[in-house]
Amino acid sequence: MESLKIEIMTATQSQLAQVKNVMEGYHNVNEWQIAPYIDGYLLSIRGINVLGASLIQQLIDMGISAERLYEE
Repeated sequence: MESLKIEIMTATQSQLAQVKNVMEGYHNVNEWQIAPYIDGYLLSIRGINVLGASLIQQLIDMGISAERLYEE
């Protein structure tokens, strides 16, 4: 199982609801959560074969500023 963290910069409640709808549509995601993070929110995802680039692009297409965080 892989882990993915995405920073969502300052989002409205409506945009967070859109993120929720997107995440509920991903069948290969086992668990996910959104938590407050610095100047926005942190979307933490655990699943198998999670397509991070595709997910981020989908968020950007909806007008949500998102960036993948890499752990060192």
